[in-house]
Amino acid sequence: MAGMSLRFHRPWLWLALALPTLGRAAAGEEAPSPALAFLRALSAADATPEKRKAAWADLKKAGKPIPPAIVEAIDKARQRAWHTLATQISSAEVKKVGTGLHARIAPYQKRVRDVVGGKGFDGPVLDKAMDPIQKPFDEVLAALKAVPKFAETRSLVSEMETYAAATPLRIGWSEELADPLVNEMILGRYVARPRGQETIENNTHVGAWIDPGEYACMARLNVHRLLIGLDPVEIDPRLVVAAKKHSEEMVAKKYFSHTSPTPRFAGFGQRASREHTGASGECIAAGSGDGVGAFKMWYYSQGHHQIMIMGTPGIGVGRCENTWTLMMGGAKTRGPEAEKMAQYVRQRYRAGKDPAAIIDVARFCSAAKLLPQAEDELERVLAIDPENEVAGKVLKAMRSAGR
Repeated sequence: MAGMSLRFHRPWLWLALALPTLGRAAAGEEAPSPALAFLRALSAADATPEKRKAAWADLKKAGKPIPPAIVEAIDKARQRAWHTLATQISSAEVKKVGTGLHARIAPYQKRVRDVVGGKGFDGPVLDKAMDPIQKPFDEVLAALKAVPKFAETRSLVSEMETYAAATPLRIGWSEELADPLVNEMILGRYVARPRGQETIENNTHVGAWIDPGEYACMARLNVHRLLIGLDPVEIDPRLVVAAKKHSEEMVAKKYFSHTSPTPRFAGFGQRASREHTGASGECIAAGSGDGVGAFKMWYYSQGHHQIMIMGTPGIGVGRCENTWTLMMGGAKTRGPEAEKMAQYVRQRYRAGKDPAAIIDVARFCSAAKLLPQAEDELERVLAIDPENEVAGKVLKAMRSAGR
């Protein structure tokens, strides 16, 4: 994506090496294996989306784990698609209007921030303040759409990411995520400072670990921040899991509030601290089926909008069904503790709602001395399966030892 350094001197060499590992069709054999057929559909010069999708359906129908060679092929194919998209964003047609974008919108950025922070805020006033910023950006989007084969590349990106979502490459993909990511790439190229470009690139990696709707919400917010002259915020996986746990509890206990009935989760500061980070603001929303919709609900609410554009380095968004929590704050800390928490978040999303997998997450947390997280995961198992003996015994032992 934006900022990627990709080289494809001999782009199909990897395929020649991968094919033998999947088994070639024997002489006289009517059809190759489903894995080999998909690789061929992925790489053939005359490949079409229809051929790829049919080959993918046959591969999935076999009911076997996706072979490593297929995962590698998908990863390379999606990198090529993003690289092509980045090239189109930098093409002469787009550069003609994109190069002057910052100069055109800069005079109006403070006005928007003043509207959000001042009196008389409402939707029409905000829209009017955003209009001289949105129109030039729309012109850049129109220029990109006029680039030959842009629509084809845009569709190819989504197709490849859909395949990736069925592999360890990412948790999931949704079409709502594509537009915010493309818009981030454009603004990263023509508006963002180097630090902002780095943040956008970092977010593409962390965003692959989490629910695509959550990522879409945060990417859409960063598009807005860039448009109004602010740096994008970095996805903090610790804030993501803190936000997600609050959304999960609101759904499970049927309440809607920033104050939790559970003492250790009482306020958003406590929730963030429990996940080894900090928070300075929180938004909650209910009723939206997608992340961009949740963003729009907060966008047109002055208090929530103020929270979303505050000067904090990190963000986390977590959903449960149609209930959303956004937390601003975090810290760009690196080191063993942050890395352990990042691994925890990745494993938590991978586990989903499978009790056995969640118990494995709790074991990881216990071994990594993330005891509060281990407790939370064991409680999650019991919420799904109240009769789970393993979770019940281990949780009881943990609490007895902690007394």
